[in-house]
Amino acid sequence: MLIRIKAFLISVSIAMGLVAIHTSVTNLLWLSSIDMPISLGIIISTIASDIIGMSFQGEVPVIALILIGLLIAFCTAGLLFKRATLSKPKLYALAGGTGLLATVMLLSLALGSMDLIAGARTLLGRCIIILAGILAGYYFGVQLTKVANNEE
Repeated sequence: MLIRIKAFLISVSIAMGLVAIHTSVTNLLWLSSIDMPISLGIIISTIASDIIGMSFQGEVPVIALILIGLLIAFCTAGLLFKRATLSKPKLYALAGGTGLLATVMLLSLALGSMDLIAGARTLLGRCIIILAGILAGYYFGVQLTKVANNEE
């Protein structure tokens, strides 16, 4: 059980890290487009600051939203696994992408079309966030497969 919890928390961290990096990079690209000087130091400090800020600061830290979205998606995938023909990594990758899509879409609906996650303001941004969920879910599915193989 602890191995599964650890794998889940790592998958949440993967998704959070990718979402924060995506948000930082898109903001830095916009600043660069208006001729703001962007150095490697600024890039590194911005990404680090966004990972920490989006994880632990704000009224509702983004990591909490990601955790809830992935928890619901992964629990649903776990219930469906016995009936699914997909492998665990593929099923949980699909669940991770769906979970983050639902999180982004429901937040937008709840907040009156305002996007709490800055990287989700465009279609491309939402696709990248879905990809982060897919990668996090794939990692989780691989870890569950390893646990299942060790238990046999």
